[in-house]
Amino acid sequence: MKEVSLSGIKVVDVHAHPFAASKEMETPVSFLRKLSLSVIPEMFSSIEGLQKHQPYPGSNMWIQLLLRTMSNYYGCEEDLKSIVEIRNRKAEDYSAYSKELFEDVNLVGAIMDFGYPQPPLDRKEFEKLCGAQVWEISRIEPIMTSIGKQNLSFDNFVEKYRNQLEEDLRKEEVVGLKTIIAYRSGLEVQEMNKVDAEKAYQEFLLNDRSPAKAFRDYCFHIAMEACTKADKFMHIHTGIGDGEVVMTKASPSFLLDTLRKEKYKSTKVHLVHGGYPWMEEAAFIVSILPNVYMDISLQNPFTGHGVERIISQVLELAPFDKVMYGSDAFTVPEMNWMGVKLFIECFERVLSGWVEKDYMSAEKARYIGEMILYKNFEQAYQIKL
Repeated sequence: MKEVSLSGIKVVDVHAHPFAASKEMETPVSFLRKLSLSVIPEMFSSIEGLQKHQPYPGSNMWIQLLLRTMSNYYGCEEDLKSIVEIRNRKAEDYSAYSKELFEDVNLVGAIMDFGYPQPPLDRKEFEKLCGAQVWEISRIEPIMTSIGKQNLSFDNFVEKYRNQLEEDLRKEEVVGLKTIIAYRSGLEVQEMNKVDAEKAYQEFLLNDRSPAKAFRDYCFHIAMEACTKADKFMHIHTGIGDGEVVMTKASPSFLLDTLRKEKYKSTKVHLVHGGYPWMEEAAFIVSILPNVYMDISLQNPFTGHGVERIISQVLELAPFDKVMYGSDAFTVPEMNWMGVKLFIECFERVLSGWVEKDYMSAEKARYIGEMILYKNFEQAYQIKL
């Protein structure tokens, strides 16, 4: 059998978050915490007193795979203390270390959500830090919060909010807007209703993290309209995230009625995280709506060995040209690095399996790999690397 290799293909990560150069050395526990989606500090508290071969309490397959891959990369024992010690030495020059990791996996570009961490990092400074080309999405919730603190009337809020979105979208480096409405009131977005939105606005002014559903739905529609007008992408968080997500309303299927409305027929939409664990629903949506795309991020790399299964499931239905690579990396450069390594390793197995079954040639399989790793980004976002 001719195995498919994706070696040498450049990579664009279409969803990640910037990280700052750490001025402090990591401890084994602090490093574990930075690798976890958990926001509970007690998830990792101590690594003392473990038996030989015992996994670190709170760790999972994603962390296991990263530590093993790092030990192989460093040429050291698969021991957390040894790994962190070498990592700290290399990270004394944080920029050089970040560039080394990005270059090792040919990660040449990324769309970054600068809405996390807060206060936002500077895009140009982050480009210098990692050495990759970086584009930005403007997250609408921090804009809503900032304007809300001015205690304006509802009409004045809407005017300022709309103007700010349009101003951000005029920037060349901004490729779209993003919403995390799934964390606040869920993805079952209702029609615009000014009377209800104005009432919910008062709830938002008292607590900017409250559901305030009618108000958030109203702001969502304004953002969709702004993206339509600017011919740029609306990024929508779908599926799981951290513990605050409204799980019962996080499936991308809740968006279908909104996305197929006539007024959004030409709106470019990017389903962030591909709806995981409802990725088949996201795959169906992108298969029937011509301007809707999805990425495989968060599920890659945080499901570990599950990435292979997920790639296969997504591509059961999603068109090859509607899926893009992502990571949702958010704290340390090792996340960006491992995201690419794990995805390519799993994707090569999926593609090689298709070739072995005579579903396609090895040449076509590699081309599909190129599409998902960077060509689809170039085509959808009209950006030539």
